[in-house]
Amino acid sequence: MRYCSAWSLSCASLLLLCWFYPGAESIVCYHCNSAYDPRCGDPFDPYSLGKINCSMQAQLEHLPFMEPTVCRKNVQRVYGKTRVVRSCGYIEDPDRDGKDCIQRSGTHDVHMLYCACKGDICNPAALTSPSTALAVFALTLVYATML
Repeated sequence: MRYCSAWSLSCASLLLLCWFYPGAESIVCYHCNSAYDPRCGDPFDPYSLGKINCSMQAQLEHLPFMEPTVCRKNVQRVYGKTRVVRSCGYIEDPDRDGKDCIQRSGTHDVHMLYCACKGDICNPAALTSPSTALAVFALTLVYATML
């Protein structure tokens, strides 16, 4: 009986560890530039362009220790020409991300609209993280020891 209690305690400890393990998530974003592919512009047809797993991109030289955490859309209008760039983003603004866009104007007919959102292709989805899989495994072990 003592062996069973120790085993149950071990499984319960593993379950708690899995519950609090943060897990790793990646973000998936559209990656395109309307200067090279007009389908990237507005209006945007999300079914016509591919998506990119941002964690699989090469690390940026100027941000070597950062992982992408947001999807972004930049609309640039320079001298009357508009370009839309959709890509992964590395720097979050918790006060703004997902709420609205930031519009900036410069000199000589230069305008910029910057939008960022968290979640896959700007549409949040439930992700299965390693901690979820470990928790299910630990629950199975606990249940098996009780039989």
